[in-house]
Amino acid sequence: MSCTHTVDVGAYLFGSLDLEERSAFERHLPGCEACRAEVLRFAPLPGLLGRLTLDDVERLDDMPAQPPKPVRGHRRVVLVCAAVLVALALAGGVLFLRPPPAPTWAANDTGTGVNAEVAMIQKTWGTEMRFKLGNVKPGARCKVIVFDRRGQREVGGWWGSDHTADERIPGSTSFSVDQIDRLEVSDESGLLVTLRP
Repeated sequence: MSCTHTVDVGAYLFGSLDLEERSAFERHLPGCEACRAEVLRFAPLPGLLGRLTLDDVERLDDMPAQPPKPVRGHRRVVLVCAAVLVALALAGGVLFLRPPPAPTWAANDTGTGVNAEVAMIQKTWGTEMRFKLGNVKPGARCKVIVFDRRGQREVGGWWGSDHTADERIPGSTSFSVDQIDRLEVSDESGLLVTLRP
């Protein structure tokens, strides 16, 4: 049995998943035998790698072409080296294939009671936004206005407030993340919350 989430096992064990990805993987894990088996199989790696010194890693290139005759204690070194190679392969995949974590902005407006969080994902065309909102009155039509550092603005999305508490609401803008000054979320009654980096 295989599962597409088994590729996340190494990143999970080495703490490379962001909070949302880690939470999703932990919700998936109890119901997936393949992922649980992979976690058990790779669980010793972080501990083994923690026991390595810089000298151990530097000596990997000094290994002879022909292995020496077995001597007591060498098996341990071979196992450690194998663990290092597997961990480096996993870490390489995690570091080079996984995009950097998205910056997250959060705010709580004391006047309206609305709290908000947004993950900002840089794209070639601008920025993708994923909002999480709390304490918005039901049945409202909400929108986000994106302001850049030069004073320009764009509507970044519209949505209804009748959504589940953990649902992520999508939005987008042509501004890159580093150009964005602030986000203003409002409904028909006015400004609900302002998010800044």
